[in-house]
Amino acid sequence: MEYTPEQKKAIETVTQNLVVTAGAGAGKTKVLVDRILYILEQGLVDIDEIVAITYTKKAALEIRERLRKEMIKRKDEGDFSRCLEKLGVAYIGTIHSFCMRLLMENPVEAGIDSDAKVIEEYRSKAWMKESIRETIIDNLENKSVFQLTSELGFSKLSYEIYELMNKMQNQGLRPSVINTMAETEDEKAIALLIEKTYKLYNFKKEEQFFLDYEDILQKTLDLLKENKAILSEYQKKFRFILIDEYQDLNFVQDEILRLLGKNTNIFVVGDKKQSIYGFRGARVELFEKLRKDLERQGQALTLKDNFRSDDRIIEHVNQSFENLIEGYEPIKANRRHGGQNNICFLTMESQGTMSERRQKEGEMIAKKILEMISDESVKVFDRETQKYRRPSFRDFAVLLRRKTHIKHYVNAFKAHEIPFYVADTGSIMEDSSVKNILCALKTVAFRDNINLYGTLSHLFKISDEELAEYVLMRQELISGLEEDASYDDIPESLAEAFKLILMWCKIKDRATLRELAQRIADDTMLLAAAAQNDLLEVENVFKFLDLCRDYDEQGYTLREFLEELSDFGWEQQEAIDVSEEEDVVKFVTIHSSKGLEFPIVILADSGQEISGIFTEILFEPKIGLALKKDRDKWEMLKKYLNQKEIEEAKRLLYVALTRARDYLLISGEMKSDKKDSFLKWLNPESITDSVDDGISIQTIWELSDVAVNTVNLQENKPKLGKKQIYLNKHISVPRSFSVTSIGEFARCPRRYYLSNQMGIPERLFYKDCGDLSRLSARERGTIVHELIEKIHKENIKVNNKEKILAINSYPLNFQDRKFIESCLQNYLESDLYNTSGVVYSEMPFTYHLGERRYITGKIDRLILEEDGATVVDFKTNSMIGSDLMKAYHLQVMAYAWQYLKFAA
Repeated sequence: MEYTPEQKKAIETVTQNLVVTAGAGAGKTKVLVDRILYILEQGLVDIDEIVAITYTKKAALEIRERLRKEMIKRKDEGDFSRCLEKLGVAYIGTIHSFCMRLLMENPVEAGIDSDAKVIEEYRSKAWMKESIRETIIDNLENKSVFQLTSELGFSKLSYEIYELMNKMQNQGLRPSVINTMAETEDEKAIALLIEKTYKLYNFKKEEQFFLDYEDILQKTLDLLKENKAILSEYQKKFRFILIDEYQDLNFVQDEILRLLGKNTNIFVVGDKKQSIYGFRGARVELFEKLRKDLERQGQALTLKDNFRSDDRIIEHVNQSFENLIEGYEPIKANRRHGGQNNICFLTMESQGTMSERRQKEGEMIAKKILEMISDESVKVFDRETQKYRRPSFRDFAVLLRRKTHIKHYVNAFKAHEIPFYVADTGSIMEDSSVKNILCALKTVAFRDNINLYGTLSHLFKISDEELAEYVLMRQELISGLEEDASYDDIPESLAEAFKLILMWCKIKDRATLRELAQRIADDTMLLAAAAQNDLLEVENVFKFLDLCRDYDEQGYTLREFLEELSDFGWEQQEAIDVSEEEDVVKFVTIHSSKGLEFPIVILADSGQEISGIFTEILFEPKIGLALKKDRDKWEMLKKYLNQKEIEEAKRLLYVALTRARDYLLISGEMKSDKKDSFLKWLNPESITDSVDDGISIQTIWELSDVAVNTVNLQENKPKLGKKQIYLNKHISVPRSFSVTSIGEFARCPRRYYLSNQMGIPERLFYKDCGDLSRLSARERGTIVHELIEKIHKENIKVNNKEKILAINSYPLNFQDRKFIESCLQNYLESDLYNTSGVVYSEMPFTYHLGERRYITGKIDRLILEEDGATVVDFKTNSMIGSDLMKAYHLQVMAYAWQYLKFAA
């Protein structure tokens, strides 16, 4: 390949700093590789005196591999043979891997342990969330913190603090930034919580010798700023520094590279049009500032030539973005596709439900793919053979902003038997083996038909026919988990599955999360099966088991653990390496497609509205902090952040369109409203007259016959004054009260408020209670209640000690077992068990208080005798001399009152 004049200058200008703006498909990776080779060829430095920073591991590996191939070709020239030997230790990698290496080269000065390791993202998230909760609890004595928790609710405040800290970490900002910006009492409370959460979170990491990605950057910056000798040594050592994707760096990364770049040759590549990682803290203005600084010195150039896309695709991109992106620099095409109509808009009316519209779009895309594969006039250019050929499924990529609605497209592909692959799943939660364990845990926790079906079908491989036959016989699948279920007339494999699941249900209250998950994996030989398919699956299962252990250490119950996992956004941090070998259509998010190219790109769901998700607490380093209750300030900040979101979405669209080599298809629903969307920005209706043979528009109208009844809510909407009222939705009177909650309120109103109104999980009240392997008082009570019911069902006598021991199948430690057996013995020896009266057990009731308010409860035991009635509520606490008696007395009186109403 011959160089363009701009490429040649970028490669051979080695006596001054240079900033290069590289448009999409400009061949910047080749320029980076060839610049390194040119520096080595000129004998200017050794390879370990060059630093090459990339945004992803994949890009770093690609640069290494290209260098290796070229060095092998030239091993007889100059020092290339020696460079090849040292390539493995060259400073080529991501900014995080580069900084980690500097820390490990100076562990004492950096203040880290030589055994320090990078924390896994899932563990980091778990520890951060737990640190936030603990910090809020520990600071409720602070009036402002208490007020803020009351207004937002514990869960909401925890979430908001987590989101805020995540943004700060991504941008490389320290807690002190918030402290200096806090003005109101609420803002000061937030600053206090963030500062203390950081300290607790850092303590948890340091205790286990962990570093997160922000630690790596911050400690590197501190190392260089606080140790002038070390900084000077690296400035002398690194003679050439090359940085790719500079537009995606944050404040700390920029400062580190500027420090190292003094008196060093800096070569920077970036493109503000491709800055799409604002949610990870990228600050596009950093690249713009550097570019302007060097531009004044004549040290800036632009690579405008595009060697990837057909010229009609490039022409369309230039026309579209001329008015979309301020200061847009057109890119220049260098190839033309032979066919006609290689840009196609697939549009549809915006009618029907959201699911119906997405499903219809999926159908439209599936049919178009099949049509293009069968059409002999459709050709794609093969890079290897340098000839045009007919397309296959692997040439297609469906790009999406988000995977929120992907199931509708996938369902359409399945219906048309189109092979596909969903890329960038990235999370251990997406691993099939982990999914199976999770499904089993949900079955144990919730005992519902849906999760049970998933467990039996995927984990035990029970066929749909066998499950359907069982349901026909027994009505419900879940009946197989009843204590007295009969398995005589069902397949042995299904019977064994039910028995195993029932055993898991029995041990769930005593086994730790890790023990339960491990038991599920062992009982089903899941790891052995996973090892036969993919060793990565085995690794992911062990990661999941480690995650369970982390939550065990924090005292989570099974239900709390499952609820927590549903809140996690386990996003993949790097693009998946999509295989070119498999003949499948690829579903890829636009973010993960950056750096990739595909012969045929389908940009799906382009009619989706572009809108930001704004939390209760907003933050921007340039402006400050704002809570939603401070309406004017919050709205001003929201407007600013929304504009940034819109600008980044335009750049995201640019990245999506420039992934296409030969064909570009854009699908979505046409909307008449003024809301921003990719399709609105591209405006296919306006380009039909200005472009001759490159673009076709196909619109489907099948939904137009669907009758849709609409009501204009705006017409009847009450007019509100300008005054904004901040409602505290958490301080409300519930419609129903349980008798237990009334007792809890009588015992301790503050604790009732914290638990029931603020929503603070009860387990957090016990974080300093010592041995978490022991049963809580509530768990002991629950087990005793269940065993008493068994005693009555089986009519066990007081002297039948063995029978009493046999019904207690819970795996308990010694102290808990002795305590529970003592409770059962006391009950069997009491008059309550040996009564001649009529006994009613577990009697539920609801009492209407008026004004749509109710008291609900369940009477443990009601004994009717000739001389009256006895209401019994079982308690396992030691009540002598205890304040609990007052609360329990109120509960029993409520039960007695209900009985009198019933009897009357």
